[in-house]
Amino acid sequence: MENQGDIKALVVEKDQTVVESIELVLKEKSYIVTSSSNEDEALGLLRKTPYPLAIVGDVKGTSSTFEIMRKIVMTSPMTSIILISDLPAKEVDERAEGYGILGHVSRSIPSKDLTLLIEHFEQISQSIHLPKT
Repeated sequence: MENQGDIKALVVEKDQTVVESIELVLKEKSYIVTSSSNEDEALGLLRKTPYPLAIVGDVKGTSSTFEIMRKIVMTSPMTSIILISDLPAKEVDERAEGYGILGHVSRSIPSKDLTLLIEHFEQISQSIHLPKT
């Protein structure tokens, strides 16, 4: 996808090692990356600035990844979400059903899996923004 440098991505995660792994993959594709380990801060960022992509894991506090996902969808319905979770795929699918997430990656952040989901996001984004003839 052209002009990825114009795409903003929000990483919501408390583990700095996980954040750094994600940032490496996103920055390699020239995304503008913002990260937050705090739920309120992340939601505030989404209220101020549109982020087409959010990668969501655990944050400081008591909210679960799925609760944060729900709040992000309610705050910014057009943001595509990738979850970070070590739960089995079936459980993630069941708990995230109806929220339209792109998918999930494990906390070890396998770069191949994350790259595939980002490429899927780019394909969807590109098809939405095609010029009408």
